[in-house]
Amino acid sequence: MAARWNRTPYPGVRYREHPSRKHNGKPDRYFSIRYYINYKDCEEGLGWASDGWNAEKAHKILAKIKEGVKTGAGAQSLGELRAEAEAHRANQEIEARRSDLQRMTLSTFIVEHFLPEIKLCKRTWMDDKGRIDKHIHAKLGALPLCAINKNDIRAFLDFLRETGASEATALHYMAILRRIFNMARVTVVEGTPLFTGRSPMEGVALPKPKNGRERFLSYEEADRLVEGAKGAAQPDLHAAIVMALNTGMRLGEILRLEWVDVDLKHGIITIREEADRKPGGKVFINADLETVLMERFSIRGQSRLVLAPPKGGRERSSLTHRFSELVVSLGFNEHVTDARHKVVFHTLRHTFASWLAMAGTDIYRIKTLMRHKTITMTMRYAHLIPDATRAAVHNLRPDNGATGF
Repeated sequence: MAARWNRTPYPGVRYREHPSRKHNGKPDRYFSIRYYINYKDCEEGLGWASDGWNAEKAHKILAKIKEGVKTGAGAQSLGELRAEAEAHRANQEIEARRSDLQRMTLSTFIVEHFLPEIKLCKRTWMDDKGRIDKHIHAKLGALPLCAINKNDIRAFLDFLRETGASEATALHYMAILRRIFNMARVTVVEGTPLFTGRSPMEGVALPKPKNGRERFLSYEEADRLVEGAKGAAQPDLHAAIVMALNTGMRLGEILRLEWVDVDLKHGIITIREEADRKPGGKVFINADLETVLMERFSIRGQSRLVLAPPKGGRERSSLTHRFSELVVSLGFNEHVTDARHKVVFHTLRHTFASWLAMAGTDIYRIKTLMRHKTITMTMRYAHLIPDATRAAVHNLRPDNGATGF
């Protein structure tokens, strides 16, 4: 026998009781609503009291449906009302997800988006990761991208300087942050831009490193350096020093140099153009370098590299360390505290350009031989080019008379 329907205080709302199941000590009740639409009676079940339904809640649902039927706007059935509620819940979830994405922290963006991208396109991405792990995560990582402002960046700069970081190091950190925010601007996840508006880097005064090296070797110092490497029976170091002094090649270029790029017949070395590296071009082999290259060519074996790395492949760090030891043994950096005046391997490139200028080579030829991108980079050597300026002060008085000073 079918269960009997019972009325409630609310017209159009009724219930029936479960024959055995209890809820709060009473028979569980199943609620339904009845309403009139399109000239016919409709009845739709809602649910059991044990699922949270009661007469008052059922009445509110019925009132919404009746309002929809009366006005023609909104849900006009329980199915439509449920569809509305589901759509509302879905929209809320979308908005919540969008809000979460728009409040993504700097560290989350770095881990999920920035590092995976630069791994693919930046050769020195591990250097960036090292700086990120050292300071950026700790000082800025917990902040949402959208909440970071210029004051936060300035405070971070102050922190770097307080820890003793050089202006050059601080500038590296600023470059990383600028790249992060530039990437965030164009990153869209699930249709949501992760960062909009102005970058907090705009308007922040960037560090101005004063790291232009001024030290270059005298001819006598260069001879001592070359002889020191040769006397220490370090042929790789000796060859690298001679190559740098006579071509201005950088250490990385020397270590990557292959025999296929060395034309001994015509006296030309080709530095390859490679993405994310300094400009390539041609450098020329003089007599001193030719002697060294011919010696190495005679013992090259199967190596494709002019300076073949030892087992383990740590030639760069090994050669740099051995160069530093040689410089210390010669006393070149004794009592020198300013990094710009210390002799490092790059000093040899600076020496090459300085010698060219002192020999009267014009600035544009120096630019070509140094493979500088702009003439501005080469102008630092212009003061070494001989001219009439120095002589002018010695001819101050045409009569060459005593000044009486």
